Amino acid sequence: MPKGLDRTGRGVAAGFLSLLLLAACAETGNGLAPSAAEAQAPISDPVVAFAASASPGAEDSVVLTGTGQTARVRLVRAYVAASGRECREVQVRTGGGPETRLLCRVGTGWREARPLIRNATASR
Repeated sequence: MPKGLDRTGRGVAAGFLSLLLLAACAETGNGLAPSAAEAQAPISDPVVAFAASASPGAEDSVVLTGTGQTARVRLVRAYVAASGRECREVQVRTGGGPETRLLCRVGTGWREARPLIRNATASR
């Protein structure tokens, strides 16, 4: 019997499954299919424009495109995610409480990303 195979054929099944996973990764580029939540954020969005050029700790005021409200924005942190993408966490403060937006670079643009930890900056 060839090495790596047992009588139940588990070795063949495992090899086939590995090939399917590799094919899926090659097809999408990173193993993850893009979702609607990752739609490319236009650089004309003032929060995205701020995040793209600011350094951690930087603050500014921007006019939000959708509402016309003036918001105070602060770049909380910039980091490289496990996916290898450059990400920026931005706190947006309007008349209400602060909102956090997470933006990650994809090619020449930026995409909204879902934070893995909610309210990560609340304790800082």
